[in-house]
Amino acid sequence: MRLVSTLRLSTIALLKRAAACREGLAATEFALLSPILVIMFFGVLEASDAMTINRRVALASNTLADLVAQSEEVTGSDIDNLIDGVLEILEPNDTSVVSIKITSVIADADGDPIVHWSRDGAGGEPYGEGSDFTKLSDPDVLSTSGSLIVVEMSYPYTPQITHRVLGGPITFTRETIRWPRIVPRVQLCDSPGVNCTT
Repeated sequence: MRLVSTLRLSTIALLKRAAACREGLAATEFALLSPILVIMFFGVLEASDAMTINRRVALASNTLADLVAQSEEVTGSDIDNLIDGVLEILEPNDTSVVSIKITSVIADADGDPIVHWSRDGAGGEPYGEGSDFTKLSDPDVLSTSGSLIVVEMSYPYTPQITHRVLGGPITFTRETIRWPRIVPRVQLCDSPGVNCTT
């Protein structure tokens, strides 16, 4: 019995001495917390970059749709110049991975949205003229005599630091819709006033 009480007293004394000893405690706490702090630091940097890219994609898409909607007619070279201009909004990031589609959407005889004309960032025609356009959330916004300018933009953003943790790129997409401001329908022409869409 005496041995048990002696062991108890010595154990209690050891615990009190251990609790009172503060040597190396700061180093231990730092060793435990530093990985969390490093992850938080780089996470804040990457989140800030991602939000900046997302905002720039939205701004570039809105700007492009607005510029096309202010025109009476555009040519292929006009569209190329407008795309080159709005891509500068995304710099200094890599703009070669950006996907851009500009589409003029009109209503057919039944009031369903169809493609009036379309162009993409590479100078191609992403949607065939007269094909159904199913990407409008509310087709009732179309009038029978007017059109809508629709800009679709996507940017696959690869984080510089945490891409191994997050996996593949994060794709920011934006769809912007504008009504033409000057004429009911913005025409696409081969050259100014020549061979325009109807």
